[in-house]
Amino acid sequence: PTTLPPDQVLYPRTTDYHWDRFDQNATDEEVIGNWKAKPDGKGQGPLGFGTAIKFKTGECLYDVDWMKRDEDLGLWYDPCMWNPMNCTEGVSFSVWEKMSFGDDVFEGGKGAKRYLMSTGGDFNSVQGRAWPGFAIYHEGLDIVALVSTGEKVWVLRVSGQLYNNTWTEIGVRFSLPMLTNPDLAFEGVGGLEKMGGLEMFINLEKVGHTIVPDSTARGSTIWTAEQRLTHNGRPRGKPVMMFGCHQNSELQEFGEFVGFAGTDESPALIDEVAIWRRALPNSQLNYFYGGFSPDVENIDEDQFSAMMQGVDVNDPGQAKAAQEVLEAMLLGPPTTVPPFPTRTADPLAKKSTTEWYTQDTTTDAVPTSTTLGKINSRDGKRKSILSRQDIMSGMLRTEAARDGQDPELVQDRFSLAYVAAALISSDPENVEGWETVDDWTTEEGASRTVRELEDYMLAWVGSVNISAERIDDPHWRTTYFDPNEDAMRYATAGNDMVMNVDKIPLRPIRDAGEIRMKYPDYDGWEWADAKMLWNNPRDNFTVPTGMFENIEGCNDNPVTILTAVYNGLTYTAPKRKNPVNIHSRKFRIDTKVISAKVKLNADPMLGENMNVDHCRPDPVYMKDNPIKLTFYHNEVAKTKRTLLWHSDEYWEGLEVRHCVWWNDRFGINGAWDDHGCKIIATDDARTDCECHNFGNYAVLAELLEEPESLRVAQWIMITKWVGIIIGTILLTFFAVLVFVSVIVGEMFHQIRMWCCISYMIANIIMLLTDTSLCYDRHENIALSMALVYFYQAAIVWNTCETHATFKGVTSGLINGRTSIYHPFAWGIPLLTIGFLMIVDGETLGTHPLCFISWERPVIQRWFILTSFSFVLTIIFTVIVIVNIMKVQSHNKDTVMYLKDQVKGMIATSIGMMVLWCYGTIGYFSYMKTNDMDVINMMPMFQILNGWFGVFMFLFLGLWSRRFRLGVNNKAEEERKKRESGKAYETEESPRTAETSPMTSRPTSPKGSIHSGAEDEDGAPTSRPGSGASQAAGSRPASGTSQPASSRPGSGASQPADSRPGSGASQPAGSRPGSGTSQVASSRPASRPPSADAIPEEPEETPVEPVDAE
Repeated sequence: PTTLPPDQVLYPRTTDYHWDRFDQNATDEEVIGNWKAKPDGKGQGPLGFGTAIKFKTGECLYDVDWMKRDEDLGLWYDPCMWNPMNCTEGVSFSVWEKMSFGDDVFEGGKGAKRYLMSTGGDFNSVQGRAWPGFAIYHEGLDIVALVSTGEKVWVLRVSGQLYNNTWTEIGVRFSLPMLTNPDLAFEGVGGLEKMGGLEMFINLEKVGHTIVPDSTARGSTIWTAEQRLTHNGRPRGKPVMMFGCHQNSELQEFGEFVGFAGTDESPALIDEVAIWRRALPNSQLNYFYGGFSPDVENIDEDQFSAMMQGVDVNDPGQAKAAQEVLEAMLLGPPTTVPPFPTRTADPLAKKSTTEWYTQDTTTDAVPTSTTLGKINSRDGKRKSILSRQDIMSGMLRTEAARDGQDPELVQDRFSLAYVAAALISSDPENVEGWETVDDWTTEEGASRTVRELEDYMLAWVGSVNISAERIDDPHWRTTYFDPNEDAMRYATAGNDMVMNVDKIPLRPIRDAGEIRMKYPDYDGWEWADAKMLWNNPRDNFTVPTGMFENIEGCNDNPVTILTAVYNGLTYTAPKRKNPVNIHSRKFRIDTKVISAKVKLNADPMLGENMNVDHCRPDPVYMKDNPIKLTFYHNEVAKTKRTLLWHSDEYWEGLEVRHCVWWNDRFGINGAWDDHGCKIIATDDARTDCECHNFGNYAVLAELLEEPESLRVAQWIMITKWVGIIIGTILLTFFAVLVFVSVIVGEMFHQIRMWCCISYMIANIIMLLTDTSLCYDRHENIALSMALVYFYQAAIVWNTCETHATFKGVTSGLINGRTSIYHPFAWGIPLLTIGFLMIVDGETLGTHPLCFISWERPVIQRWFILTSFSFVLTIIFTVIVIVNIMKVQSHNKDTVMYLKDQVKGMIATSIGMMVLWCYGTIGYFSYMKTNDMDVINMMPMFQILNGWFGVFMFLFLGLWSRRFRLGVNNKAEEERKKRESGKAYETEESPRTAETSPMTSRPTSPKGSIHSGAEDEDGAPTSRPGSGASQAAGSRPASGTSQPASSRPGSGASQPADSRPGSGASQPAGSRPGSGTSQVASSRPASRPPSADAIPEEPEETPVEPVDAE
């Protein structure tokens, strides 16, 4: 069978009758002798069972109103309690005793009977008479259990089971014997138990068993039944339960009680009498204990919690007993004899719940609990540590800590601090347990135990009357109290903790000029072990003394000051922090935890009559006079915010340190908070802090950790690579076509070409960031700077296009301006990189994906600078959209092409903003967001940015009518080349715009009068060029050929006196660039011009030819 949880075997849950407080059941008439609860009628019971009744000479109690109705049978009485012969399922009863035995018990003979409990069961073997009932009593060296039905009597005597002044549990199990099958006796212990009879257990260990009823002095097993004992002596009266004495119906007639359990010299303590109306099976024998466990070395949290339900921690005796057991559970077995049974042969050790028996002549051992083992699961560890915390919380009670108490009466309370410290020490079991609690936001964690411990010590030390004295003993003092100083100075040292709690008057200290008090005193005895075992115990701090000076009614009162240094709380404290200034999710407490708390107490002469609830430390005073602390780091290390240039150890160690205090009002269950504390100075080994709140202080170190979340899944990487490769091919085609085509090579598409080239190079560099090159700090810097340079260059080129379009729409400036934008497009990214190098050079090259830096401010600065380009882009684009319907040009083709290219420009601008503007996808993808509640956008960014080259080709290329025209014309040229089998001759078609093959500068669309068929985009199907000369003096836009020595720019000869740009012949000294012929001495065209694609020309007013003079 499975062992029930400890709280399921408590007496109230299992018994049919249970007396835990006899004095509450007995009326004044039911008190025998001079027994009184006070001053000496009670004693400390077994742990968890509260107080016990102490009996001296002639004292006992009895109860007559205890029998219950039998609801199953519909009877007003309980037949089993009426007479044991009616207990068809048997009966079990139990009692706890703590007896004192004198020397006379060893002198031989039976001695006087000393009853523990009795319902009047008795017998007289000489007369053959028997009284129904049952009883347990001592007789000399024997413990005797008796069950009588009146007609039969079973008596079981067990010798040698006396435990002097030790709590002992005696359990008895009885069922009417089955003697009809004697063969069961040959089946061993199990067979004998099936036969029934009377059995006795002491501390759950079977010590005796009898089956055959006792005989009279004449040898008969048939007894003369006498009337049972009732409350009124009548047959139908209520049964009587007696504690500490005995009476049968015959003695009742004389009003006589016998068999008193205690004497003045040897008092008897009795507690927890229980009855079950069945013979408990072996699997339930632990019911006799009622949740008690004597095996303090292996007691678990559930067992102790069950026992604690009956402990009154406000009672000094019970609190001390519970503390000893708790100390044994947390720290190991006690060194002194505890107030509970301890056996040489522990019946509970190394047993399982499987029933087994070891038989000798008198005893059978029955196991009842499971041996404790190491807990491996996280749930088990969390449950264990939280159960221990709940137990400790039950012990750290302060209701009874009232002002004005005698120092000697309360100093036993102080030692609980030593036990509580074990729960927050750096023991590996504790550390693992508290780590599992950190996963549960509903649990406060170890900080709860620290707070309760400190409140407990402030309350109990503060309750001491520091004006106490002994008139009859002028030299009286206690371990921690000296009446000559009017001060209580308590010190203790536990596992990974040293604590001092002083109750002192502050007025004399301030009058002596001591404005601040310095802690700790490393010369004190409490630091002897810590100085040998702890790492670098040198931390120190000072506390101001005037925190109550400006508060009326508080300045002259004594104050309790608690100071503590926790060495283990560094590892067991909750991992919660204020995220406003402490950004990193990975951090650690880098020092010991120091605590400083104060509590003002009432005047010792007035005690609790004085209200000091309003006396709290003055916050204004504390801001001007903070607590000053010097911490020494657990590990000497330099923070990354002071790294040397190009250090390759960026990802190791600390990022930054903070002075923090535990703010239990932050969030649900408190957190480490730097608000209220500040760093005064810090270096590799120590940090000086100032905090203006009383509490727990430490230095918190944010740690750097390379984010694994930036490394996206393999399928995302493949998708990005495919997009970049396809985009590179398409953008290369776009750039080549713009560069060589005389149709597409006008200013706007040249700007687009440089934008696409910049983005293409940046994406190619991004492919390199997926390799191991980012691991080296120097290579990381080189790649990241190149990456952001070309991305920003592409963004600036996009802004240049919006500006060029803006100028074309509003001013009609549409030619020859490409060179103006080169300094801006290539210079602004260079200035940005220079700025980052100067301002953030120490942290560049630290991003795991080769993007500037892993420091958030550095990336923010780059995105802010880049966003200025987007602001200009938005402004120019809005102006273009508003004015697109009234372009400052009379040329319909010019208006048509400007309107056509705006669509792709806007789409590209929006795409770049989504990827690279401040606060968008790229921002959160490359930003360190481990402390921010945002989703991981890196997978989305990788895909969109990888394929953005393809989008640019679609938006800036295929969506442009001029680009499609250029693609179609190039295809036509290649077709005709293949047909003719010879090189292309510069013949001009009259159906196309007049251009020169030596220039990327097409002539006016006015000359593009299509006489032939057009494709669906309006592109002519004939070869470009008009193939005819224009008359001298005619307006340009002709397709006539140009002499080889002339400067490109026009397709016709111009006369010397004609207007430049008119297409007429020009003499050798004429202004170049007008489209006229030039003599051989003119400067030849060395490269294709970069602008002047569409010379503006009014369509409505034709120009008359001008004759040359």
